[in-house]
Order: sequence, then C-alpha cells, then structure tokens
Amino acid sequence: MTNASRSPANPSRTPTPRAPSPRAGRENSREALLDAASALMRELDTVEIGIVDIAARAGVNHAMIRYFFGSKEGLLAALLDRDVYRRIRQLDRLFKLDVTPTERMRIHLRGIIDTYYQIPYLNRLIQVMVRESDPLRVRHIAEELLMPIANAQARIITAGVEAGEFRPLDPKLFYFNTIGSADGLYSNRFTLSAVFGGIPNADPELHARYREQTVETLMRGLLL
Repeated sequence: MTNASRSPANPSRTPTPRAPSPRAGRENSREALLDAASALMRELDTVEIGIVDIAARAGVNHAMIRYFFGSKEGLLAALLDRDVYRRIRQLDRLFKLDVTPTERMRIHLRGIIDTYYQIPYLNRLIQVMVRESDPLRVRHIAEELLMPIANAQARIITAGVEAGEFRPLDPKLFYFNTIGSADGLYSNRFTLSAVFGGIPNADPELHARYREQTVETLMRGLLL
C-alpha cells in the first residue's frame, strides 16, 4: 500500500468504544445483585432483606432476580455458593504449602476468622437456607459447602497428631470451637457495641487483634 492510498490520520477523532456484549451485561447484572445482597446483609446486620431493596442497590429492575435466580431463595443460595466456594478454593492452595501442620493450622484458622470478618452474615444465612430450603439444597450445603472445610481441618489435625505436634482430640468438636470463635465477634453488633463503647462493627485494627488472640487460644488447645 502506497502513502497516497492511506487514509490521513485524524488526531481529533477518538476510537468508538466497543459496546459490551449482551452476555457481559447479563453477567454484570447478576454479579451486581449478589454484591448488593451481600452489602445489605452486612450493613443492616440481618439476612432478612427484600428483593426490591436488593434490586435498587444493584441498579436493576427487581424482575431480574427472578430472571437470574428464580426467586429470592435462589439468589441467596447463589450468594452462599459464591461466598463459600471462594474459601474452598483457598484450601487447595493451603495444602500445597510446604509448612508444618502447626503453621498450616494457624494459616487455616486465620483464614476462617478473616472469612467471618468479611462475611459476618455467613452462619445466619446458612441457618436460614437449611431451615427453609428443600432437602436437595440442604444436602448440597452440607456436602459441598460445609464438609470440605470440616474435613480439611480434620486432615490438618490428623497430620499434626502423627507428627507429634498436636494432642489427640475430636476434630468435629474442634470445628465447632473454631466456627463459634470466628463468628462471635462479627455477628453480634449489639454486644460488640456494648462492650467496646459504641463501636458499630469490628474495624481492621480490632479484627487483627481478635484474629491473633483467637488463633493462639485455639492453638493452645491443640499443641503438645
């Protein structure tokens, strides 16, 4: 192509932005609804939120909840899946680390406490879903979301006992010790406010202190 045949450059013309694909727009709306439900449950300190409020926060028509999820229950189930599966994927990376069972457990416990700091509604949402969902969904929650975390913790305990680092104990009870400790500070704003003089929720500094104290307390129950 010769210079004469080339179109002259026009510095004043800017490229036309590519319009998002319909699929991308749908996915963005779906994620916006999940993000909105999560934000409202954190801000209002309850899992009892309405579809109109969710849609308004997401900036979409509330009919989109039925379109994407079938119902509000379907939306909450999708949110629970998203929240927990992200943490399950982190377990895969945890077991690839070349560390002792003691350090692996510390990392694991810190991760659980971080999860409840980021998702303080998690236990309440699980309880609502188990209470109100059909048996198939309840089985999914138990087998696909909760058991992988409990089994991972039991696996670390077994390795620690075999390595002579941990005392033998019941992994199921230790799991409840862990979840109760992780959930307590973040799911009870009234008590937190009363104890800490009006603090509405745990800030990063309080969370960091609570995480380290809780991890060390739990570890003392494990270590020989």
